[in-house]
Amino acid sequence: LVRSRQRPKEVLSILALRALVFRSPLLGSAMTVLRAATGTNVRAGVQQGATPASLLRAGAPQRGFTSMRSTAASVMRPTLTAGMRMLGAVSARSRMGLRCFAVAATQVAPPAGAVKEAHGFVLDRQQYVKEYDSHVLLYKHKKTGAELISVLNGDENKTFGVVFRTPVDNSYGIPHILEHSVLCGSRKYPIKEPFVELMKGSLNTFLNAFTYPDRTCYPVASTNKQDFYNLVDVYLDAVFHPRCVSDPKVFEQEGWHYEMDTPEEPISFKGVVFNEMKGVYSSPDSVYYREVQRALFPDNTYRHDSGGDPKVIPHLTFEQFQDFHARYYHPSNARFWFHGDDDPVERLRLLDAYLSEFEARKVDSAVATQALKPEPRKVVAHYAAGDEEGDSKAYVGVNWVLTEEALSVETELALSFLDYLMLGTNASPLRKALNDSGLGAAVLGGGMDDELKQPIFSVGLKGVDPANVDKLEALVLAKLGELAKTGFSATAVEAAINTIEFSLRENNTGSFPRGLSLMLRAVGAWIYDRDPLTPLQWEDALTSFKAKLASGQDVFGPLIHKYLLDNKHRVTVALLPDSELGARTEAEERAALDAKMAAMGPSDVQAVIASTHELKERQETPDAPEALACVPTLRLADIPRTITKVPTDVTSLSGGAKLLSHDLFTNNVLYAEVALDMRGVPAHLLPLVPLFCRSLTNMATETESFVELTERIGRKTGGLSVYTFTSPLRGKPEEPVAYVMVRGKAMRDKAGDLMALVRDLLLTSKLDDRARFKQMVDETKAGLEASIVSRGHSFAATRLAAQRGRAGWISEQMGGLSYLEYIRGLAKRVEGEWDAVRADLLAIRAALLSRPGALVNLTADGATLSAARAPVDELLAALPAA
Repeated sequence: LVRSRQRPKEVLSILALRALVFRSPLLGSAMTVLRAATGTNVRAGVQQGATPASLLRAGAPQRGFTSMRSTAASVMRPTLTAGMRMLGAVSARSRMGLRCFAVAATQVAPPAGAVKEAHGFVLDRQQYVKEYDSHVLLYKHKKTGAELISVLNGDENKTFGVVFRTPVDNSYGIPHILEHSVLCGSRKYPIKEPFVELMKGSLNTFLNAFTYPDRTCYPVASTNKQDFYNLVDVYLDAVFHPRCVSDPKVFEQEGWHYEMDTPEEPISFKGVVFNEMKGVYSSPDSVYYREVQRALFPDNTYRHDSGGDPKVIPHLTFEQFQDFHARYYHPSNARFWFHGDDDPVERLRLLDAYLSEFEARKVDSAVATQALKPEPRKVVAHYAAGDEEGDSKAYVGVNWVLTEEALSVETELALSFLDYLMLGTNASPLRKALNDSGLGAAVLGGGMDDELKQPIFSVGLKGVDPANVDKLEALVLAKLGELAKTGFSATAVEAAINTIEFSLRENNTGSFPRGLSLMLRAVGAWIYDRDPLTPLQWEDALTSFKAKLASGQDVFGPLIHKYLLDNKHRVTVALLPDSELGARTEAEERAALDAKMAAMGPSDVQAVIASTHELKERQETPDAPEALACVPTLRLADIPRTITKVPTDVTSLSGGAKLLSHDLFTNNVLYAEVALDMRGVPAHLLPLVPLFCRSLTNMATETESFVELTERIGRKTGGLSVYTFTSPLRGKPEEPVAYVMVRGKAMRDKAGDLMALVRDLLLTSKLDDRARFKQMVDETKAGLEASIVSRGHSFAATRLAAQRGRAGWISEQMGGLSYLEYIRGLAKRVEGEWDAVRADLLAIRAALLSRPGALVNLTADGATLSAARAPVDELLAALPAA
């Protein structure tokens, strides 16, 4: 997978997990808790449940990512190869198995002696960004005009990135193929896969690249200074002096080529990106988002697919590929970023060693603004439907480009609040109206998305009867009109403010480097020649926005009217099923290949065969030892001899429960996990446990409606979720441990509120809302079926793991193909056997609720831990003693 440069989310999750487990100074997550308490190996569970949307989102560098809402995905889809959605402010909905902590930000003294000129760079501006306790130096390279942002703070997880504007005027996929190809050897590191070799000895915490519709990013991060400098050097040599521009075989391997092993064998198209994009275009979700992007931006670069349309990728020539690199991969078209606690002067020296080889050049790479259209439009497209249940349904969404101009920070902030209020939780009115309408199976579209030059808003449903396309559009517009008139409840607004402000101030980016999160947020303005620091400075805008709300000013109604209801640049996209489209597409490809074959003479055939054999031989031939020796490695002296230990206090409580406490600075935030042993759950009910977890946060309790419960979570906490965790015991792989985890976070003064919420979810959830449960089943089913193509390898790996041990079998029952089969049957049972299904949900709860075997994990400073102890005791006392 690494060799092919496909780097799917699962690989990156493993790498991020490895980085955290072995190098994070502050590991206190649920997995660490369970390992400490039970001696288990770490295996990330899948987080269920829902918490808030992000604010001031940064880029989202992968195709097919899950958005901040559990059933929605962003329309503006950067093209592969990153691992996670990159967040400006990460919420608990980010579905990561591990989280980092709100670690103390080390105060950095103002750089009174900040170097104004060194190594070819001149200081253009310096500014202190209080939101992140960072000093920012903006430099310009005298010789090339290259721009650099150098961020100084106490973050030991040092980050570097280089970003090039790479707009396209076709869908050949040049930026995507180039992003793959530059990582296949360079002038200084002339081996096939320098990054594979780097991974063998690097201590990196991030090593990847991503292609957006208009830019390409190459970021790295490491907590080890020498390792960091090694990575920076390899990346700089890769982007400026790649082997791929002089070696057509790299282009053929990563992009496309004709393949034929013998004269009798049919000729075919092959190539990493070509095959990857065939898979992407076989996904209805991916096709839908591409049609939306094309419809919203008919007049600029976004109408094309920078990732590549497999129908036209074979039109790309090696000469076009070379020209694209020469045109755009130039320092004059680059933005560089450094972040962390390394030497700011050394940063300049590292860059100048490469930039000094170039001369300044004018690069025409600006993205044109899409003019807003005067009338709404409707677009109908088709996807290749199969024989699976649900393949006769449509994907329908209503979409807007919001403005031609850049939004102010305060306006963007207000729109983010509006987005959260309308769609951020399953209780949000627009999302709830869609779910309750019965028109579709799952919400579609990511709401507001500001990752490219112009922000958009997109919402709809998948699983829609084609006859109901107009009904869906009418529902969305009617609900927006109602919200513009009536507004939102005071408790909903309070919950939104608490949720978003908590997320901003916590700045918890999980396993994702904070420096990269900030870089992607800054680049979202910088790449369009806007002030890159504006997106990082939200404090004053937040204060002003809260003051307007406090004054009683109608903030949200005018926003709904201006950017949505009165905005005629609206496109309703209906993606309809076509059972013959897949066969037609394959036939067209075969016809093109047959025509090529018919036009070839015997010598042409032999040339293709020889080229095929040459490429395969090169792929299978290892690099020479002397070439491998060029890859930088760490010396033993470069690696710290001691590890940072997490302070862990284990307390055995009355009734058989355990309390694990980690006394760490968290800025008055309490992080809490309550783990309930699943060993008492009957095997035949295991596939129902994930939906049981979702039900706890998505149904009414004995004292609160579902909406009231959701608003209470938003007002009192920074997020609360329920999910499953499974792992084999360390040293005893045949013995599994499995828990239902309730995870939440809150400020010190709300520790009691957090534990009371956990208690109410576990003990008083009514689990009787058949309609809502049916929605969750339909959403789960739609999501699993949509992911089979793009995540087929993951399903296969889960199935294989089920044969190797009981922990793998349990995981497969709750997340593999067996789970999908169960969900399909459950969708029918809910209709005719609801009483039996509810009885099963109650049986799961009865099996889980037991004080013996329960674990509570708390991470906070000493004062916050003390404040949480009494609420924890009250929670445990409420659990049955046996």
